[in-house]
Amino acid sequence: MRAIGLLLIVPVIMWCTQSVLLLRAGLPLRLRINASDLPRHLKRYNRVSTYVAFALVLIGYPVWRGQSPLAYYAAFFPLGRAPWGMLEGFAAAVLYLTLLYLAWLASDNIQFRVRHEPGRLVKRLVGVPFTALLVAFVEELLFRAVLLADLMESMNPWVAVVLGAAIFAGAHYVRSVKRYWTIGGHLGLGLLLCVAFACTHSLWLPMGLHAAGIVMLLGTRPFIRYDGPAWLVGASIFPYAGVAGIIGLALLTFDVFVRYGGP
Repeated sequence: MRAIGLLLIVPVIMWCTQSVLLLRAGLPLRLRINASDLPRHLKRYNRVSTYVAFALVLIGYPVWRGQSPLAYYAAFFPLGRAPWGMLEGFAAAVLYLTLLYLAWLASDNIQFRVRHEPGRLVKRLVGVPFTALLVAFVEELLFRAVLLADLMESMNPWVAVVLGAAIFAGAHYVRSVKRYWTIGGHLGLGLLLCVAFACTHSLWLPMGLHAAGIVMLLGTRPFIRYDGPAWLVGASIFPYAGVAGIIGLALLTFDVFVRYGGP
């Protein structure tokens, strides 16, 4: 359970940094982590503090175990056929999500429409693969290689999977957000990624699944307008939080379990 204790350091660092920056800007302190009204030049420091907190956890956990960080994380990237899991996960997630978008399009729940000028559109799309890989890599290290691996050492694997999915989902709401009802989608996504890790004991498959979801989300956002009800198609910031998206995540989780076996 050491990982949970280390992860709790992250919101503490975020809140302390936010408080210092709010005082620097002459703004009142607040309990909620929400620094949207900070001046732009101070927001950079706020983001950097979050990255530093993640780095402290990622380095501190293996050191706490008496291992070097490089050796610890390398164990979750086995060679041989295992790396193909990343490609398989990416392809499976893209397939499921493409079918979901096609179903929404056929039922007039979304419309395809270019929403940006060509120059801005190209700039946004070029960065999508790099953002997807970076976010998937960091979050999988943090929530699977640290959190879930630690939980699986001290409790039943299925209990660890459920708890790991719940903590992963909750972490997305540490900061103040516009919508909280989307947590169902984050729980479904967390369960998918935790099952993928528990079944393979590596990060290749969950990284592929995770990166594909980000690519599809960011890559389609400039072209899609959501007309359907939120309970069905989710929110534009997280379209897989609606009923259709959660069902798709559940089917993909079942597919992963059948293909790769249980933990």
